[in-house]
Amino acid sequence: MNISLVIEWHPNSIGGVQTHVRDLAYQLLKKGFKVSIVSRKIGVEGSKFQEVKGHYLINPAIPLDIIMVPPDTSHLKTTLNSVKPDVVHSHHIFTLTPLIALKTANDLGIPRLATNHTTFLAHDFRSFWNAMSIVLPTKYYLRYAQAIISVSKTAETFMESIIGYDLPIKKYLIPNGVDIMKFTPPKDEPEDDVIVFIGRLVYRKGLHVLLDAFSRVLKERDAILYVVGKGYMEETARLLVKAYRMEGKVKFLGVIPESEKPDIYRKAKVVVIPSLFNESFCIVALEAMASGRAVIASRVGGIKEVIKHGESGILVNPGSSEELANAIKVVLDDKNLRLKLGRNARNVVEHNYSWDIIIEKIVKVYEDILI
Repeated sequence: MNISLVIEWHPNSIGGVQTHVRDLAYQLLKKGFKVSIVSRKIGVEGSKFQEVKGHYLINPAIPLDIIMVPPDTSHLKTTLNSVKPDVVHSHHIFTLTPLIALKTANDLGIPRLATNHTTFLAHDFRSFWNAMSIVLPTKYYLRYAQAIISVSKTAETFMESIIGYDLPIKKYLIPNGVDIMKFTPPKDEPEDDVIVFIGRLVYRKGLHVLLDAFSRVLKERDAILYVVGKGYMEETARLLVKAYRMEGKVKFLGVIPESEKPDIYRKAKVVVIPSLFNESFCIVALEAMASGRAVIASRVGGIKEVIKHGESGILVNPGSSEELANAIKVVLDDKNLRLKLGRNARNVVEHNYSWDIIIEKIVKVYEDILI
């Protein structure tokens, strides 16, 4: 089977959707499928990422490669004609290239589906989406999908608020997967009290809340915070570190290669996900859980579907630095609790989120729309 995965951003750029698409491509290749990735160049600088085997860059409609500019539809059509996929699989349906690819595939007679990775706005704003459908193309283009996969119940509910319940589209709930052979627990528990944050440094990821919480933790114990990622909030975060006088206790590691991520997780006693909102699913949570780490995360979106409070992690109210600080101190102080959370987290991932399980479900969807 020949599969084309369509994504707005360059697959080697930073983000959960990009990680999912890269991993999905790898898993499909392992099963003997032919795979191509069709994307824009958005998310990377320079030309060092352009040569990717089986990767096709689509030109923008005008010479401005930003997310608001649609793709050149004739180039997209020519590319799909050349690749000749059996299935077109679009990812993240609030961006233009994956949406337009659904109609293009329909025009070419190619079976097609979409995966929704996000809750772009709160799912209870159905009246908002009905009004916005006049200017936003999401609802129009989704009619060309034969199937829609949602990565969480939160994302699924949100999709229903957009497309309604009456469109003849097959709907599936399939979570993100994680490579449990790549992300594994350390042989020995780390000695240092290391806390890890991995994610884009943007407001909704809540790093500023974590920094406030960490300043409270440092008043009672010594610890180190690793911040992995880049984003527009980095300068603000660095200023907060200075304001809290935490220089030397917070290490900004920037963007690290995928090959180094497992070691970062293994160094952590606690992985914190302080998101404020809009997490339909969180791949960082899966990676940390697969690594047998104690995870403290905000009680938002799909995260609360993955983590059972007190069993496979700790959930806190979003935006509360005091509650987050208390949770961090409890987990650092209680080794037995920390180890229990890590063991249970690993067990949850092995039985529910391993790519070996997830890939079979996705392939079944491909087979369903080919019938």
